[in-house]
Amino acid sequence: MSGYSHPYWLEVPALKGSLEKPLDAEIVIIGSGLSGVSTAYWLQEKGYSNLLLVDYEPDTAASFRNCGHILYGTVESMQALVALHGEDIARQLWALSIDICHEVRETILRHQIQAHYRQDGYLVIAIDESEDREIHQSIELLRKNGFASEYVDQAKLQKLGFRNIFGGRFEPGSAQAHPTLFRNGLLEVCLKRGLRYHSGVKVESVEETGDRVRLRTQPWGHLHADAAVIAANAYSPLLSGFFERHRLVEPFRGQIITRRPFKNHQFPVRYPHSFDHGYEYAIITEDNRLMIGGWRNRTEGGELGTYEINVNPLVEQGLQEFVNTHYDLTEKVEWEFSWSGIMAASKTGFPFIGPTDSQRIFTCSGYTGHGFSWAHGSAKILADIINGDPVPEIVREKCNPRFFM
Repeated sequence: MSGYSHPYWLEVPALKGSLEKPLDAEIVIIGSGLSGVSTAYWLQEKGYSNLLLVDYEPDTAASFRNCGHILYGTVESMQALVALHGEDIARQLWALSIDICHEVRETILRHQIQAHYRQDGYLVIAIDESEDREIHQSIELLRKNGFASEYVDQAKLQKLGFRNIFGGRFEPGSAQAHPTLFRNGLLEVCLKRGLRYHSGVKVESVEETGDRVRLRTQPWGHLHADAAVIAANAYSPLLSGFFERHRLVEPFRGQIITRRPFKNHQFPVRYPHSFDHGYEYAIITEDNRLMIGGWRNRTEGGELGTYEINVNPLVEQGLQEFVNTHYDLTEKVEWEFSWSGIMAASKTGFPFIGPTDSQRIFTCSGYTGHGFSWAHGSAKILADIINGDPVPEIVREKCNPRFFM
């Protein structure tokens, strides 16, 4: 494939920071993906001005290597959430996820960020009978708790261009956007407000020393700040022993392939959709490409525990075969892009938002594959925590990293 291991999203280059030596700051934010830039944005909204954003190799960030989904809910279906946590907690988490997704929409509208944002829904497709039963149960629970959701039968799904499937669940609120355009647009807002941004800064450790935070970096030695935010998601354990000691997040490799634009074939479903409990996920891009990722659950070890960003040819082949099995296409598929990204599986299935074992070191990480959905809104909650403002009780109960100290 041309563009091999190069994300389609990075056809729009990610904005980079200065390569000069950074200076100390009130708050240092480590990571310039969706979490880091959003944290800078929300802290500026709170009135913080002396902020430093640093990154090392931004093009490898998971923020530019996802599928552009902005989804209600969590990694679990509503049926699974209720089974794991009870109906009341599941309802609160689902409502929180909706609020978080809407923060992305409102920020895009507020600053007129041109990110190809479309809020036209999400389709969950069952590829076996057990998943179809789970979809029915989730719809019943969602409706019972006041959330919009409807069943799509097999005949309609076939008319929508799918095959070898059972039923599906459609909900109208989820969305999609171009992650690089959104991140770049938000970063430009922050830079105009005075954010200092430096690339090429490899942070090797972050620790509290008295009333300050010290960051050991290459090539610039030590940086100091009043507080630091680790917004490095899967890479957080490489920066802080807190993550490693408590096994809060585990890296996993997610892989995506994208074909050349279709010339004549038009998809009735252009919004985000997924199969097999979310293990395969897809969209149709603005220029009429099929983008599909996943299939890691079919591999030995599930692609867990690796920081190796090269693509796995077995996953690539599996995704191609999955498309041949489940899509009814009228044109030959010509694949152009194939890439992987390192995501973070959370120990709890929910993001970690708040202070670590330090009073001055915070985190916003652990999205378990739902980073675009949760990163921007989670960063807003983190800014509230840093500023001493109230946050929803469900966040303190389910997203507090200190629970694991």
